[in-house]
Amino acid sequence: MAKNTFTLTWILPYVRQGLKQTDNFEFRTYANALFTELEKANTLGVVRLPQGSPSSGGQIFDYQAMPRDLRNLVTEAFFHLFHKGYIAPAAPDSYLNQPTLGTFRVTQRGRAWLQGKEPLPEDAEQYLKFLRERVPALDPIIEQYVKEALTAFDRDAYFASAVMLGAASEKELYLLAEAVFLALRDAGKQTKLRGLLDRRKLLGLFKMVRDEIRQAVAAKLIPNAVSESSTTHLMSLYEAIRVQRNDAVHPMNAVVSEDSVRQLLQSFPYALSKSEDLRGIGLKNIQAASGASPGP
Repeated sequence: MAKNTFTLTWILPYVRQGLKQTDNFEFRTYANALFTELEKANTLGVVRLPQGSPSSGGQIFDYQAMPRDLRNLVTEAFFHLFHKGYIAPAAPDSYLNQPTLGTFRVTQRGRAWLQGKEPLPEDAEQYLKFLRERVPALDPIIEQYVKEALTAFDRDAYFASAVMLGAASEKELYLLAEAVFLALRDAGKQTKLRGLLDRRKLLGLFKMVRDEIRQAVAAKLIPNAVSESSTTHLMSLYEAIRVQRNDAVHPMNAVVSEDSVRQLLQSFPYALSKSEDLRGIGLKNIQAASGASPGP
């Protein structure tokens, strides 16, 4: 049976799975859906009422037999959804009346959250496990930045989370650029790229790395399995850097939204994995696309 961890990050994946097909619902609907998922996971204390036993109001599980910590957590998770704007009270039948506080609906952003398949940023342990599975040789500096980004996100410190994720993305861009530099055999391109690296000219650095990879892809010098969507994922890395450098730390900008940071966190494992795939083949074939004679 599942260990009784009973933390918000532990229960949220079960909440998301249980409510995937839900729209308008009452608390009891939410609880039954959640308990069903917890039952599938063999969670201690989650048992159904015996068949034929009297129940009230659609009760399916033996609520009184559950640990108090679990009951409290079920309510906490419900109001976490409310606080994040994933659910909202149903509209009243007249604008003169109060919203229907006993019935809730899934909001547009809540629907996107429920249908997501990526690891939840709220669950740092599972997120990092997923990241390490996609990138087994995870750079320790990048890993530390990501840990800080997840910690900040969990505490609603979205500026700080964006800065840490941007730093992780920037580190990866430098690693990829170094791999491209080693692959190039055109002395002029090497000089240009080294200058961009030394001066930390990120936009120019990104464009040159992107263009060299595009040339290699166009020349079919990088396997399809590696080249597929490579530009899109590289753009995701650069977007994280842009948010870090512009939206998060520029004094004239007002906010970094939770949604923007969440999207960057959810796309980061895929972007990093694609970048590492490109680094993994050494990008040695770029030398052929550069129009120079291959070196040793």
